[in-house]
Amino acid sequence: MKKGQLKALFIEAKGTGQKYIGVMIQTEGSSEPEVIINPKENFNAKFDYYMAAYDDDLILIAAKGKKDIRITGAAAGASFEDIQSQLIDEKASSGWKEQIADAVDRVVDKMLKETPPETEEERQNCETMRETIKGMFLTQRRSKTEAAFITENIDRYEELFEICMNGDDAQFKKGITELQKAQNEYVLQKERENG
Repeated sequence: MKKGQLKALFIEAKGTGQKYIGVMIQTEGSSEPEVIINPKENFNAKFDYYMAAYDDDLILIAAKGKKDIRITGAAAGASFEDIQSQLIDEKASSGWKEQIADAVDRVVDKMLKETPPETEEERQNCETMRETIKGMFLTQRRSKTEAAFITENIDRYEELFEICMNGDDAQFKKGITELQKAQNEYVLQKERENG
């Protein structure tokens, strides 16, 4: 998980009034990931900590040298149990969030390259849109089957993100509806196959 993704999750958790946010941290060399769940009172402090302690590859520079720590999941919810469940489910179907984040990054980076912002405010607006789009998609929970659908249809998601960046709200909403319908059909088909 990249720094921007984690930032989007914290913003979403605060914005929707979540009681807790949890992260699952995998330290290199350890077999089991560590789950850390933070109450809303600690959101700001934890957010500041993660933003200061990690670079985009989420490598923590420890006092005694380099210690490789990767955040493998983050979740928001109403209870400890709910968050633990989300994180465990997410680990089982990991990979889709990174694909979504990479697709958003490709679209935004392409737009910035093709139409460079003329002011710092324009550039900042693009970066805000990047995080907003990620926030919309990365905070959702996905089953293994739903994650497989995303992997198989990442090009369609990338097209959708491009529509969103171009400001076509009606087309964006239509695209989301179509993808949701396709995903539901995909899930039903897989359930029938595994019946």
